[in-house]
Amino acid sequence: FLPGASSLVEQLDQQMLVVLRDGRHLVGTLRTFDQFSNMVMEDTSERRILVVTKDEDETICYQTDIKLGLYIVRGDSVVLMGEVDGDEQQLENDGKIRIVSLEEFEQLEEEETKRKEESGDVIDNINWDFDMDLVA
Repeated sequence: FLPGASSLVEQLDQQMLVVLRDGRHLVGTLRTFDQFSNMVMEDTSERRILVVTKDEDETICYQTDIKLGLYIVRGDSVVLMGEVDGDEQQLENDGKIRIVSLEEFEQLEEEETKRKEESGDVIDNINWDFDMDLVA
């Protein structure tokens, strides 16, 4: 076990999922980092996930990845970080997650928002209370 940012050495050249303070999820290969935990990630994608509840029994999870390429992540914007198993095809075959295109995802997201508004369901927005210092 290494203290501070040095503990990231074990994750170099690994496929990582990084959750940022603004709620975005990034998936990419960790290439390097510095003493402030600033990171450079290669082949990075922003992963978007939409959970749709059809009935009380049926919940479908849709996923899309938006390619970003080489990406620099500021260390103080990282909330959570972990290794990702690259076996996405297995998840799709299990029926747990359906991988769709960005266009399909945006259409599903719009339909789900309309459905929630019509039914009076509360639309859950992620509010990180520690982000309030960023509000002007």
